[in-house]
Amino acid sequence: MTDEIQTITDQEHIKAIFYQHFLSGDIYLKTKNGDLKIQFLGLSENKVAFRIPFIKNFSGIGLVFARRETNIIYVQLKFLDRSEDDSFIFYPIKLQIISAQRREDRHEVASAAHSKKVVYVTNIISDFIMENTLSMENKKVDRIKDLLKSDIERHFSYIKIFFFNEGRSDPRMKYFFNGNKPIYIADIRKKPSSDREMAEYNNYMNEIYSKDYYLQNRKQYISEISVPFLFRMKIPYGYIQVNSTSQIPENIMSIIKKIAISCDEMFSKMNFFPVSEEKLLVSDISRNGLSMAFRERKFIRYFKERCQVYFDIMLPNNKKAAIQAEVRNIVLLDNKIIKVGCEIKEMDAISEVNYEEFLESTIEKPETGATE
Repeated sequence: MTDEIQTITDQEHIKAIFYQHFLSGDIYLKTKNGDLKIQFLGLSENKVAFRIPFIKNFSGIGLVFARRETNIIYVQLKFLDRSEDDSFIFYPIKLQIISAQRREDRHEVASAAHSKKVVYVTNIISDFIMENTLSMENKKVDRIKDLLKSDIERHFSYIKIFFFNEGRSDPRMKYFFNGNKPIYIADIRKKPSSDREMAEYNNYMNEIYSKDYYLQNRKQYISEISVPFLFRMKIPYGYIQVNSTSQIPENIMSIIKKIAISCDEMFSKMNFFPVSEEKLLVSDISRNGLSMAFRERKFIRYFKERCQVYFDIMLPNNKKAAIQAEVRNIVLLDNKIIKVGCEIKEMDAISEVNYEEFLESTIEKPETGATE
């Protein structure tokens, strides 16, 4: 269903909506560290007041939002002043109501007091943690690049080893982020005959080759193989690219794939990427997502909105599911609990079966029995 967006700038209309929807229910302020739960105090003379905990200074423009049934209400605010009692005064610039049907129901996971239903997340790593690690360990990364090149540099005219900390705008990296398979171009001068191969060829020429200024200025390179480096065989964090002035045989692809696998093996032996073995409790769960909750702020470093995160969710009966997800929101509640909401992107077949079985067990079934 397409979201419907209603934009309101009339101050009287904004005031009516505030008192209709903000006097009760949760309200959040967007911050760089996640969503912070706040309290609406009142609105008068085109000035709105909120009590905002944990924040000492504010400047510029703020964004407040609240979820109400099938609506999300966003308010853009200009900061005006602050009082000593943690109340902040803003001018409401505009208000938007986004209407969309909720896609699914979330089920709460039982608390620790009901241990059979307690589930937790562990073995956590996110793409931005991997990116930061690559940036901070330049010498180790350069040594691995040299090792990867040493076995094949005499066979190819051009070799490129790229890791995603060097630039997420790289066209090949974007291609591999989208889950695409390795690139094989036998000869850019010859268009393939099948429709599928033609679509792949056009995508390469339009989205990759046309944005590669190095190759654009060296027309002698006519063929290419590029293979992603995959952490846990799933997470793309770089690639190896080889180009030649003559057609590269397709069977060379297996050699380049082995080199890509050896790259991940070298990083694994070094324990290069820090995987967190902390256990974070899951607070609610659905087919398409889950939330985890924790009190210690040190755990927030594993998460950032819109980042890709990978973890194992440990289920009852010694079962688990390996999950790739996207962090959708980070909320700091007024009881200082931090809640991280994730949208599930991918699971393997066994994980999907285990996850689905657990979901079915969380749905309360009506009691049956005869009554006199």
